[in-house]
Amino acid sequence: MAFHADVLSGFVTALGIGLLIGTVREKLHADQTLNSGIRTHAVLSLVCSVGMTLGLNAFLVIFAVVGALVVVSYRNSLKSDAGMTGEVALMATAMLSALATQNTALAASLGVVVASLLFAKVPLRRFSRELLSITELQDGLLLCAAILVVLPLLPKVPVDPWGALEPYALWRIVVLIMAVGMAGHVALRVVGTFWGFPLAGFFSGMVSSTAATASFGQHVRQDEGMLGISVAATLLSNVASVGLLALVLQVSSPHLLGLVWAPLLAAIVSLLVCAGYGLSRSNVHGQAVMDLNAHAFNLRHALVITLTISMVLLVSVWLREWLGETGAIASAVVVGAAEIHAAAISLAHMSMQTDSNMLHLQWGLCGVLAASVLSKSVVALVSGGLKFSLRVSAALALMWVSFATVLAWQTGFV
Repeated sequence: MAFHADVLSGFVTALGIGLLIGTVREKLHADQTLNSGIRTHAVLSLVCSVGMTLGLNAFLVIFAVVGALVVVSYRNSLKSDAGMTGEVALMATAMLSALATQNTALAASLGVVVASLLFAKVPLRRFSRELLSITELQDGLLLCAAILVVLPLLPKVPVDPWGALEPYALWRIVVLIMAVGMAGHVALRVVGTFWGFPLAGFFSGMVSSTAATASFGQHVRQDEGMLGISVAATLLSNVASVGLLALVLQVSSPHLLGLVWAPLLAAIVSLLVCAGYGLSRSNVHGQAVMDLNAHAFNLRHALVITLTISMVLLVSVWLREWLGETGAIASAVVVGAAEIHAAAISLAHMSMQTDSNMLHLQWGLCGVLAASVLSKSVVALVSGGLKFSLRVSAALALMWVSFATVLAWQTGFV
């Protein structure tokens, strides 16, 4: 009885797939005479499901006949319609109907996907031909290659004598930076240009908050009326930078992140409050223009950051062997003035050592943030002038105080 119920379920699913795909085809081509409409797809679905039930040989014969009919149909309609979507849809109905007798759930799911793709003909064509730029396509392919081709091929064990450089872990940092840049680019396209300036600040911080600080400072130099929104965008870039720091720690040392997540959260909240205040006081109501030919991410910059991280890891290992843990932490703080993520990786690597003092590493991260605040304050002064620098520096100082206060309370210093 169970066998007959399964067979009946397969037939019903196959018929549903044929009716669904056929209906979409009929609806999209209501003004044309179709070679394969709803009736053809429905009948074909039943024929193929019955053939598969009788055996694989029977189905292959039916499928060969269908293939021949598809070739004849395409040749007859070639002059009026050079596309092959209808013919491919017919073959998809045949294959999914056969699959329905073996796995009804999978066949039904794929049938809905096929019907949805057919129905989305106009938006998909508009997306690929009009909305998607060549640069965006190039970036998307590059990101997919980095994730699906390069990452699986890299070894997951250290390749240096000191056990500091693991290619798989380092390439994940590259992928993370590229993916975040792509996410920011997509967000700008989806949300629109009105919030483009703050969003650009946030997502540029995923790449380099120091570079974002210099860039927005230049906007203030050119137009002092952009002061409020430029400060807000700069602070949002630092929100993203601290958030990326947490992601880097999650990838490199979840244990260290578990010890500093509360101070990091306090730092992010303080920056968000200051950025929100800046946006509320801003009198800019224009739109930020987005360059569609601009790359979603800078691969060279991602590689430079990863190379810097690699060098810092090696230097930290050497200093740890030479001067002990204190020397390695001191080097991380110095590096933090230019690149906090590289410094964080160094501290995370030290946290994996069994003899590491986690309290020292937590306060070492606090020192890294302090060095970063100092360097960005100087960059803000040089790029945007005194007013811009005072506002940015005050907000960044509040961020550091928030981090240090929560860390001190957490570690028992207050």
